[in-house]
Amino acid sequence: MKTIFLCAATATALLGTQIAQAQSNVTMTGALDVYAGSRQLSGSPRSTRIDSGGLTTSQLTLQGVEDLGGGLKAEFVLGMFLRVDTGESGRFTGDPLFARNSYVGLSGGLGTLRLGRQTTGNFLNFIRTNSFGDSPTFGPTFVQTWVAAVAQGSQFMTPGAPPTSRSLTGALGTTDSTWNNAIGYISPNLGGVTVTAQWAPSEAAGVGNRAGLSAFYANGPLILALATEQIGNASVPPSGPAAAVLAKQRTWHASGAYALPFGRISAGYLDTKRDYAAIVDDSIRTWHLGANIPVGAGSVLFQTAHSRQTPDTGASVTRTTTSVGYDYNLSKRTDLYAVVMNDRFTGNASGNSYGVGIRHRF
Repeated sequence: MKTIFLCAATATALLGTQIAQAQSNVTMTGALDVYAGSRQLSGSPRSTRIDSGGLTTSQLTLQGVEDLGGGLKAEFVLGMFLRVDTGESGRFTGDPLFARNSYVGLSGGLGTLRLGRQTTGNFLNFIRTNSFGDSPTFGPTFVQTWVAAVAQGSQFMTPGAPPTSRSLTGALGTTDSTWNNAIGYISPNLGGVTVTAQWAPSEAAGVGNRAGLSAFYANGPLILALATEQIGNASVPPSGPAAAVLAKQRTWHASGAYALPFGRISAGYLDTKRDYAAIVDDSIRTWHLGANIPVGAGSVLFQTAHSRQTPDTGASVTRTTTSVGYDYNLSKRTDLYAVVMNDRFTGNASGNSYGVGIRHRF
């Protein structure tokens, strides 16, 4: 009988339905996103593709909550990314199975404490306040800030063999949007303000200590967000393309959004300072401006992002990326979208991308 019950419970969870037993529940949620189109970043050759993750990185999440009584609850989350076009797990080859999240925690009147791999407060602030959300393909700020240079092309790296080569974009791509071995605290909502603090020790070669602090405010039509991250010594692996070793890195990020009668506007600014162990230090400053405007059964999406990378000695380089699209809602869970994107980077030809796709949430 025990075997039958466990098999039935597992099957129910995998089908995405809720299991309710003894004041606990487990649910499965996710998003599957595939687009067809043409991809060309500045200075890159054009490629025609059917790819996963146009407006959202495809993902599956298994999560559970147990009521322990007295206002105390236990929770767990196991979240994975996947590539729907090939059926492979992860955002890329070698990505951990549960790269999105993998933690356990306790929550109560004083807040929530979590242990394990966790999405950073900085990244959560980012996707809550920018017009393209967590789009890794067509989101201008996402592409410039969170996608590592090695994944975009050699033109986004300084000349030279590792470890002297330096990435000229994707300042937060190496540190990732989710930290391993992390302890995190999320405060209760106090007058619309939620504070998140995270810390991750250096447990592996090439990964330094990491600390993050963020605040998020939401009240009516207004959203404001502020975050900082401090990355410790040796936070970039000392081998591989664009892998200059960092002595330390710090980032400040301020962003916000406001809902007006015609739609929502958003803006943000990121400032990252990188101190390298053996090469010239630099800073990357990025601003973005966007809008989501309801039209018919969907919304017009717009965002432009501009970054300037400035070394302590030498010439600066800039990158400007702009996307315009339309997201049409077939239902509350399924939408169709079409996006065009222009990308310009110092010393390289302009690149143009476009795609049409479908996204389903469950």
